[in-house]
Amino acid sequence: MKKLGLIAILAVWTGWAPAGELDDLVRQVQESQHREAQADEERKARFLADRNQQRTLLNETKAALARAEAESKALREQFTAGEARLKDLGAQLKDQSGELGSLFGTVREFSGKLESDLRNSLASAQFPGRAETLETLAHGKEVPNVPRLEELWFNLLQEMSQSSKIAKFSGKVTDAAGVERNAEVYRIGVFSALADGKYLRYVPETGKLAVLPRQPESEYRSLAENLRTGRDGFAMVAIDPSRGTALELATQASAGLAWIPKGMRGLVSNGVDVGIFGVLLLASIWAVAVAGERWLFFRRVDVGLYPSGPALETELTRRMTVIGTVAANAPYVGLLGTVLGIMMTFHKMGTEKSAMDVHSIMIGLSTALKATAIGLMVAIPCVVLNNVLRRRIRELVTAYEVRRGS
Repeated sequence: MKKLGLIAILAVWTGWAPAGELDDLVRQVQESQHREAQADEERKARFLADRNQQRTLLNETKAALARAEAESKALREQFTAGEARLKDLGAQLKDQSGELGSLFGTVREFSGKLESDLRNSLASAQFPGRAETLETLAHGKEVPNVPRLEELWFNLLQEMSQSSKIAKFSGKVTDAAGVERNAEVYRIGVFSALADGKYLRYVPETGKLAVLPRQPESEYRSLAENLRTGRDGFAMVAIDPSRGTALELATQASAGLAWIPKGMRGLVSNGVDVGIFGVLLLASIWAVAVAGERWLFFRRVDVGLYPSGPALETELTRRMTVIGTVAANAPYVGLLGTVLGIMMTFHKMGTEKSAMDVHSIMIGLSTALKATAIGLMVAIPCVVLNNVLRRRIRELVTAYEVRRGS
C-alpha cells in the first residue's frame, strides 16, 4: 500500500511515464534510502564512540582530580607541619642568637673605639693602615666572620704590645719647612717619637710624623740626642705621658719667655700671665713697701708732738689706702687673668683644625686658674698687714687721747 501511495504521488508529480523510467526512479529511491541508513549507522557509531571516549575521559579526569585533591591535602598537611616546625626553629634561633647578637653589637662598638684609638696612635706611624682594616667591622651591617674577629684581636694585641716597646724604624718625617725625607725614627711606646735628636709629633690626618716647629729647651734636646748616640743599651730621655700635648704646650710656653727664670716658667705660660703677674707683683711690692715704711714710722712716732687728734690720725693713716686697695683688688685682678685664660683656651678649641684632646683642655684651664691663686696669695698678706697696721693706729690714737686726758 505504501508503495502504491508513493507511486501515486510520483505519478501526480511526474505525470504518466514509461515503465523503464519508473524502475530507475524506484532504484534511485532505494539507493538513497540505503545511503541515508548507512549514514545514520555511521553517525550512530561515531556518537557511541564519542560517548564512550568522553566517558573514559570523564572517568580519567575524575581519577586525576581525586589524586590531585589527595596530593593537595597531603601537601597542605605537610605545609602546616613545616610552618609549625619553622616557627619552632625561629623561636629557637631567636633564643640562641640573642646573646650572639648582643656580642656582635659589643664587637662593633669596641671596633669603633679601637679604630679611633689606632688613628691617633703614635704606633700607626710604624704600622700604617691599621685603622682602615677595622672600618668594615666597625661600620658594616653584616655579621662579622671569624677572620674579622681575629683581625680585631690582632690589632688590639699589637697596640697593647707596642705601647710598652721602644722601637727603631725607618720612616718618612716632615721637617719644619714642609720637606718630607726618610729618617731613622725612635718611638718610645705610644708617647714620644724622635729623629735626628729632635722631637716629633704624629699627624693623624696624614698618618705621618712631623718635626715640632718649636723644639723644647736644650736639656731636653740633649736627652733626645742621648737616645740616638747611646751605646750601652740605656739612655736617659724625656717622655711625654700626654702623647705630645704637654711637650707642645711647654715649647709654646717657653717661646718668648727665655728671659724668665726657669723655676718660674711653670707659672707663666703666655702674655696674659706675664701682664697679670706683673701687675700683682708690682702691687704687692708697693703694698709691702708702704707697710714697712708705716711700721717703722709707728715705732718712732711721738704722739705728744701733734697738736690735735685729727692731725695725728691723718699722719698715721697716710698711704694706708694703698695696702687696702691692693688687698681688695688683687683677687679681682687674678680673676681677670683666669677669665682671659679660659677665653683663650675656648678660642683655641674653636680654631684648632684638629680636635683638642682632654689633656690640652685640662692643662689650659689649670693654667688659667693660676692667676686667681696668685691674686689670693697677694691679697691675703695685704689684708693681714692692713689689719695689723690699723690696730696699731688705734693704739696710738688711744695713747694720744689718754695723754691729752680726753
